[in-house]
Order: sequence, then structure tokens, then C-alpha cells
Amino acid sequence: MGTNRSVKGFTAMHTTLAIFAILNLASCQFPFNSVQSNPKKDAMIPLVIRGAWFSREKNINTYTEFDDRKMSNRGFLVDVIEEHHVNYTFILQQDNCYHCVRIFVRTVNILEKIETGCINFPKGRSRPTPDEVCRSLNPDQNLITLFSENPIPVNCRSSLEGVWQFAYQNRFRFTGECDHPEALLQSCQTPGTQFLITNQKFNITYKACEGMTGTFDGTVEYSCLGDWFVGKNHFFAVVNTKESRKDEKYRCFLRNRDDDLFLAASITAECNTLKGTESAPERLRITPVKSEIVTPGCKLPQNYSGDWINTANLDADVVINSTHVVETWWPDEGRYRKTVYVCKEARGSRYMMARLTVDGCQKDFICFDFVPRHHNIIRYRKSLALINDDFATVCSWVQFKNLDAWKYDLMLAKNPVSIPCPVRGYFEFFQRGLAPFETRIWNGITDSPRPRLNCNRNISSFRNCDIGHNEIVIDVEQNVCVDYLGRPLDIYTKNPVPIRCPVAGKFNFTQTGEVPFETRILGGVTQSPRPGTYCKVNISDFSVCDQDQKEVTVDETYCLTVDYLGRPVDIYSDPDYKMKCIGYWKENLKSYLITYDELDAFSRYRCWVYQREDLNRVRMSLALGPFCSINQTVSSSNYTEGAAVSLIMEEYERERDQCPMNFDDGSNPYKEEGERIITFFKGLGGSSTTNRLSFLAFAISIVYVFLH
Repeated sequence: MGTNRSVKGFTAMHTTLAIFAILNLASCQFPFNSVQSNPKKDAMIPLVIRGAWFSREKNINTYTEFDDRKMSNRGFLVDVIEEHHVNYTFILQQDNCYHCVRIFVRTVNILEKIETGCINFPKGRSRPTPDEVCRSLNPDQNLITLFSENPIPVNCRSSLEGVWQFAYQNRFRFTGECDHPEALLQSCQTPGTQFLITNQKFNITYKACEGMTGTFDGTVEYSCLGDWFVGKNHFFAVVNTKESRKDEKYRCFLRNRDDDLFLAASITAECNTLKGTESAPERLRITPVKSEIVTPGCKLPQNYSGDWINTANLDADVVINSTHVVETWWPDEGRYRKTVYVCKEARGSRYMMARLTVDGCQKDFICFDFVPRHHNIIRYRKSLALINDDFATVCSWVQFKNLDAWKYDLMLAKNPVSIPCPVRGYFEFFQRGLAPFETRIWNGITDSPRPRLNCNRNISSFRNCDIGHNEIVIDVEQNVCVDYLGRPLDIYTKNPVPIRCPVAGKFNFTQTGEVPFETRILGGVTQSPRPGTYCKVNISDFSVCDQDQKEVTVDETYCLTVDYLGRPVDIYSDPDYKMKCIGYWKENLKSYLITYDELDAFSRYRCWVYQREDLNRVRMSLALGPFCSINQTVSSSNYTEGAAVSLIMEEYERERDQCPMNFDDGSNPYKEEGERIITFFKGLGGSSTTNRLSFLAFAISIVYVFLH
């Protein structure tokens, strides 16, 4: 009995062991885990991410290591998704736990990441897809910055370049702002130096302010780890190589491209604390200062001194004295930029100048080739910038961009003085173009109100008929009707008074172009309201009829009808546009005119190309801005040639207008006004009194013969 029992027990035990062995073998071939343990064969962590990294996560110093298939504390790589070689999404498995980690490669030394927590899946299912693992990844969570523990310093120029005086505030140390004149931020690179490390560092010199606890005296030297952009925010990371504590070693800085005079700094090894330049833990208000002082070696022409507008650089403000040219402009990004030119050497029309950019540290040399000033205009061209200060090299003619077609750049007087216009008279015009003249109330955008005058003719007028011929008056819709006495019905037309324009007179014009002249209220864009005046003839009027012929007026719809006395019917008309002539010249066989309209919302300065076609016909083309393109001609009327509108003008002065036609092609813009008077019988012997008496006697004899 005992033997049988032992045999039965032994058999049962072996049966049980066999069952467990079979189940164990089955569990090895068919695991109960959610995913098979073997990852994709081609899934590898990129080289740029591998290595040892330091970060601050939930106020804890964290150390992370990557190798080709593993991330510390996250497990082995199962899958990877790559975007543009800079964004990587890793699916990592650690035991029964899955992680979705998204890495943003900012620089060779900086990574940023967002991630999910541990995600478990039910047993017995197939491997989850990346979308399933990353479904709970919150893209709006704070980015965690990882700093390389073995950084490779990079050049600081893309991060920060220049010398600034700064005022600083630290929200966790003191209240208020510490502004000390000796607090400096210096980041200067030396091109071509054999010691590359000097281009990879910058210094911040802090100064203590009296009575402010928490401010201190000290200099911190940082090495640059690279920079990156997120929208308009410019981030760059640094490392203090003289600091041994990891959490005090790394820092982040932030500048905004729209407001680059503030610099935000972190006080921990985190970049996610920098949300903006105004709310940062530490903020520096920086003011650029020159990194070097250059002694001038020559003087600029005396009549160049003053305030100017540089049309070749975003209408930059230019201040010129006897030795310096200071140019300030406002680009689309940042607040402003400033460049200082110092005169070093001059020969003839060429001036070699040292160029100092306040935002940077480099000093280079550039050559200006000036045309002597005339009117309110300085014409010039610039050479290429060189680091050499040899005049023969910098100002060599080969350093100028001598293209097949080129023209001088312009600097226009900021407060121009009116001069007589080159085109004078009373013209009817026709216009074509993108920005035509429109009827308006002067200095507004509302249509010009008209009385109820019956005028059968409105013209577009261009006038330069003032006493000094200094102002152009354009009336897009001028009423030229007169009453029975020949007097204008539009008695409210105002004749502007201020230079002597190169084209003067009264012209009837036609226009073509993308910006044609339109009837409007002067100084605005609203169409000029007209009363119910009957007008038989309407023309476009271009006039330069003030006393000095210094102002151009344009009236796109001018009523030409007169009453039975020959007086204009439209007595209420105001011109649609008024422009003062401030300079003209001739270049490349083309005549150019610059006008100034303080009410122009787009550009106060406008460039014209003009040409006389016949005894009483003139053609003009108005540019879109303050300078004319090299390919703009009098026929240009669209943006492809830089033009807004083209005018074809025909002189139509009547007896009552008292607006004589005048034309100056600008071939000699330096001649004085007195030289325009033609003297007859020049060269006769004797004194001037004798010549006048001889001429008077000659005239009396002619009259005597005629009467008899």
C-alpha cells in the first residue's frame, strides 16, 4: 500500500511539473506584454542628441544620457519620427511602461523637450502605434531645456554683438532699477584672430547703485552655446566656465526682434522662465554705445551741414556736421539702427570715411563720391566697405558698383527751402497710372465741396504760377468756366504761395498709370464733393502759377467753362494736390525734379522725370517714392518701373491766368536766379548807362519810323 501511494505521488508530481514546463514554454513564445520587446531595426537616436545633458525639472537637478538606442530613466528606443532633421519624437519602452518624448534640437549644445508620463496598455494586444502613445502629449506644456555637459563653444556674433551700457533689475533681489553709467555689456569679435576663443565669449560688468541693497560690483564672463528663434523671440544660451555648480553654470537670455533694447535673463538653468522681456526674473535695459573713438582727418563741404533724409535707406534721418555723418533709420525689426561715419581723408569729390556701427564692434572704411550740393539735394554713391584704411584702395574707382546702368543716390533736406520749379505755367493734363491724382479738400481725404455752379468744362490742372515759381498746384477737377465778364465762376480757388519749378505754366494734361491723380479733398483721399455747377468743359489741370513759380498744384477735374464775361464759373475749386519744388537736375540724359508735400501720407518727398516734347507740350512721370528708378522714363506709369502715374501736359494759359510757361531741363542746377534773365546787346562798348541810352534811342527811332 505504501509503495503504491509513493508511486502515485511521484507520478502526480511529474505530471504537475510537466504542465508548468509547457505553460512556461508557451509564455516565452506568446508573451502577455502589450508589445513585442524587439524595436525597429533602423530606429536609432541621432548623433546630435547623444551624450550627457543637464536640466532643471520640477526644481530638481536632472542628468540625462542618450546613446544610440537608449535614454536614461526612459528605457529603450522602440520607434522614432523625424521632422526636418531638428524635431524628433521618440517612443521609449521601460519594462511595461511607454514614454513619448519630443526633442527640439536648438543648437549643438541645447535641446528642449516635452514628454508624457508612463503609459500602460492592456495585456494581450498588439504593439501600440506612435499616435496612441503620444495621444496624451500636451504641446502647451513648459519646454524643459537640456544643456550639454560637454559644450562646444560657438561664435557669439549671431547671439550678441556690440557694446551697451545697461540698467538692470532683479525681481528676486531688489525693487527698482539700477542704472550705473559704468555698467557695460561687451560682446566684440575680432575677425581673423587665431585665438577663436575670444570670439566665443562676452562680458557683463555689473555696478552697484548707492542705496540699493542687492546690487553688486562684479564681472561675469559667459561662453556662447548658440541661439535660436521662436517667433519674434530670440533666445541664446550661455555657460559660465568659471562656475563649478551646475545649476549656477548655465543661463538663458531673450531678446525680442520688435523691441531689442531690452534683454531678459534667467536666474536658473531654465529657458521656460523667459516668457517676455518685460516679465523676466532679471531684465537689462540696454543702450548702444560706440566701441571706439576715431579722430577725424578731413572736413566735409560746409554747405552739407544740417539735417537730411537718405532716400536710399528707408528715408533714414541723417545729421551732417563738418567731420561726421550720423545716420539713423528704423527697420522693420527692432527699434532703430545708427551708423556713424567719420571723415578720414578727402581728394576731389571722394571722401574716405571710417564707418562705426553703434550696434557692433567692427570698424571699416567706405568711400563716398559726392556731387556738389545744389538746391536741397546731395547726390552721392558709396563704395564697398573694406577693413583697410588706404585711400588708394578704399576710394579706387573699381570699388564702386559700376553697373551698366546706375545713378546717384539722394539725400534730401529734411526742412527744404522752396526753389523755383523747372516746369512753370498753367497746364491741362491727362493722367494714367496706379496712383492717379484725385479731387479732394486740401489737407484732407474728403471730396472737395463745390457750389452749385453750372460749368460745362472741368479739367485736371497742373500750375506753377506763383511769384517765385516755388510751388506746384495740382487740381484734378478744376472748374474752368467763366461768367459773362470772363471771370472764373470758381472764385474760391486758392493760389498757394511758396520755389521756382523747372516746369512752370498752365497745362491741360492726360494721365496714365496705376496710381493716377484723382479728385479729392486736398491732403486726403476722399473724393472731392462738387456742387451742382453746370460745366461744359472739364479738364485735368497742372499749374505752377504762384508769383515765384515755386509750387505745383494739380486739379484732376477742373471746370474750364466761363460766363459771358469770360470769368470762370467754378469759383469754389481748391486744387487736389500742392507740392513745393525743392530741387532738380539732369542725369543720364533725363531731367529729374523733387517735390515736397507735407500732407502726403505715403512719402512727403516725390521724384519726377520730366521732358519737353514740343513748344507747349511737356511729359512728366511721378515716382512711387522719393527717388526715381534707373529705368523710369517720362512714359513710365506702373510699379514695374517704379512709377505711380504719367502725365501728358499741354499748355493752355488764358489771358486772365497770368501764368507764363517756363521750362528748365536742369542741365545746370547751380546757376543763380539772375542768370535766367536774357540780356540783349551784350558786348557793346561803353558803360552800362551808355548801353541803356543807346538801346533807348534805338527804340525811340523805331517807334518814330512806325508812326510816320
